[in-house]
Amino acid sequence: MKDMSIMEKIYFISAWVVAGCLGLALILYAVAMSNNGLAAFGAVCDAIFLGITGCFTLLYLSKWFRNSLILFIMAWVVAGLALLSLILTAAAYSDGAYIVATIFWHIGFGGFCTLHLLHLSDRFAKV
Repeated sequence: MKDMSIMEKIYFISAWVVAGCLGLALILYAVAMSNNGLAAFGAVCDAIFLGITGCFTLLYLSKWFRNSLILFIMAWVVAGLALLSLILTAAAYSDGAYIVATIFWHIGFGGFCTLHLLHLSDRFAKV
Protein backbone atom coordinates (compact mmCIF):
# COMPACT_ATOMS: atom_id res chain seq x y z
CA MET A 1 0.00 0.00 0.00
CA LYS A 2 3.05 2.25 0.17
CA ASP A 3 3.28 2.72 -3.59
CA MET A 4 -0.39 3.77 -3.93
CA SER A 5 -1.29 7.36 -4.64
CA ILE A 6 -3.58 9.21 -2.23
CA MET A 7 -6.57 8.68 -4.52
CA GLU A 8 -5.81 4.96 -4.88
CA LYS A 9 -5.69 4.67 -1.08
CA ILE A 10 -9.06 6.41 -0.88
CA TYR A 11 -10.50 3.94 -3.42
CA PHE A 12 -9.04 1.01 -1.47
CA ILE A 13 -10.44 2.16 1.87
CA SER A 14 -13.78 3.06 0.27
CA ALA A 15 -14.10 -0.46 -1.15
CA TRP A 16 -14.00 -1.91 2.36
CA VAL A 17 -16.37 0.75 3.68
CA VAL A 18 -18.81 -0.15 0.89
CA ALA A 19 -18.44 -3.85 1.73
CA GLY A 20 -19.14 -3.19 5.41
CA CYS A 21 -22.15 -0.97 4.72
CA LEU A 22 -23.68 -3.48 2.35
CA GLY A 23 -23.02 -6.28 4.82
CA LEU A 24 -25.05 -4.35 7.39
CA ALA A 25 -27.70 -3.63 4.76
CA LEU A 26 -28.05 -7.37 4.14
CA ILE A 27 -28.80 -7.97 7.79
CA LEU A 28 -31.19 -5.05 8.08
CA TYR A 29 -33.07 -5.95 4.89
CA ALA A 30 -33.56 -9.50 6.12
CA VAL A 31 -34.83 -8.30 9.50
CA ALA A 32 -36.99 -5.42 8.25
CA MET A 33 -38.67 -7.43 5.50
CA SER A 34 -39.01 -10.71 7.37
CA ASN A 35 -42.79 -10.73 6.85
CA ASN A 36 -42.31 -11.09 3.06
CA GLY A 37 -39.64 -13.69 2.36
CA LEU A 38 -39.54 -13.24 -1.42
CA ALA A 39 -39.14 -9.49 -1.15
CA ALA A 40 -36.52 -9.85 1.58
CA PHE A 41 -34.43 -12.28 -0.44
CA GLY A 42 -34.84 -10.07 -3.53
CA ALA A 43 -33.58 -7.07 -1.56
CA VAL A 44 -30.65 -9.12 -0.24
CA CYS A 45 -29.76 -10.14 -3.83
CA ASP A 46 -29.95 -6.46 -4.84
CA ALA A 47 -27.55 -5.49 -2.06
CA ILE A 48 -25.17 -8.30 -2.97
CA PHE A 49 -24.96 -7.44 -6.67
CA LEU A 50 -24.57 -3.74 -5.93
CA GLY A 51 -21.92 -4.52 -3.32
CA ILE A 52 -19.97 -6.78 -5.66
CA THR A 53 -20.02 -4.15 -8.39
CA GLY A 54 -19.05 -1.32 -6.06
CA CYS A 55 -16.31 -3.19 -4.22
CA PHE A 56 -14.67 -4.69 -7.27
CA THR A 57 -14.82 -1.37 -9.13
CA LEU A 58 -13.18 0.48 -6.25
CA LEU A 59 -10.54 -2.22 -5.80
CA TYR A 60 -9.86 -2.07 -9.55
CA LEU A 61 -9.49 1.71 -9.41
CA SER A 62 -7.10 1.40 -6.49
CA LYS A 63 -4.96 -0.90 -8.68
CA TRP A 64 -4.95 -3.41 -5.82
CA PHE A 65 -7.08 -5.93 -7.72
CA ARG A 66 -6.72 -6.42 -11.47
CA ASN A 67 -7.47 -10.14 -11.97
CA SER A 68 -9.43 -10.14 -15.23
CA LEU A 69 -10.73 -13.69 -14.86
CA ILE A 70 -12.28 -12.97 -11.45
CA LEU A 71 -13.81 -9.73 -12.78
CA PHE A 72 -15.26 -11.66 -15.73
CA ILE A 73 -16.74 -14.31 -13.45
CA MET A 74 -18.11 -11.70 -11.05
CA ALA A 75 -19.82 -9.92 -13.96
CA TRP A 76 -21.85 -13.07 -14.61
CA VAL A 77 -22.51 -13.55 -10.89
CA VAL A 78 -23.89 -10.01 -10.82
CA ALA A 79 -26.07 -10.76 -13.86
CA GLY A 80 -27.43 -13.87 -12.17
CA LEU A 81 -28.14 -12.08 -8.91
CA ALA A 82 -29.89 -9.23 -10.74
CA LEU A 83 -32.06 -11.73 -12.61
CA LEU A 84 -32.81 -13.67 -9.42
CA SER A 85 -33.70 -10.47 -7.62
CA LEU A 86 -35.94 -9.41 -10.50
CA ILE A 87 -37.85 -12.70 -10.33
CA LEU A 88 -38.16 -12.71 -6.54
CA THR A 89 -39.20 -9.08 -6.25
CA ALA A 90 -41.74 -9.36 -9.06
CA ALA A 91 -43.19 -12.51 -7.47
CA ALA A 92 -43.43 -10.86 -4.06
CA TYR A 93 -45.81 -8.08 -5.09
CA SER A 94 -49.11 -7.99 -6.96
CA ASP A 95 -49.12 -4.29 -7.93
CA GLY A 96 -48.68 -4.17 -11.72
CA ALA A 97 -46.90 -0.82 -11.83
CA TYR A 98 -44.42 -1.91 -9.16
CA ILE A 99 -43.68 -5.15 -11.01
CA VAL A 100 -43.03 -3.27 -14.26
CA ALA A 101 -40.83 -0.75 -12.46
CA THR A 102 -38.91 -3.63 -10.85
CA ILE A 103 -38.37 -5.25 -14.22
CA PHE A 104 -37.05 -2.04 -15.79
CA TRP A 105 -34.87 -1.23 -12.78
CA HIS A 106 -33.25 -4.66 -12.70
CA ILE A 107 -32.72 -4.86 -16.44
CA GLY A 108 -31.30 -1.34 -16.53
CA PHE A 109 -29.10 -1.32 -13.47
CA GLY A 110 -28.29 -5.02 -13.48
CA GLY A 111 -27.28 -4.71 -17.13
CA PHE A 112 -25.14 -1.68 -16.37
CA CYS A 113 -23.34 -3.42 -13.50
CA THR A 114 -22.75 -6.54 -15.60
CA LEU A 115 -21.41 -4.59 -18.57
CA HIS A 116 -19.28 -2.44 -16.29
CA LEU A 117 -17.55 -5.45 -14.75
CA LEU A 118 -17.17 -7.05 -18.19
CA HIS A 119 -15.48 -3.85 -19.33
CA LEU A 120 -13.13 -3.88 -16.36
CA SER A 121 -12.28 -7.54 -17.03
CA ASP A 122 -10.98 -6.49 -20.46
CA ARG A 123 -12.13 -9.83 -21.90
CA PHE A 124 -13.81 -8.18 -24.89
CA ALA A 125 -11.13 -5.59 -25.67
CA LYS A 126 -10.53 -6.91 -29.19
CA VAL A 127 -14.15 -7.55 -30.10
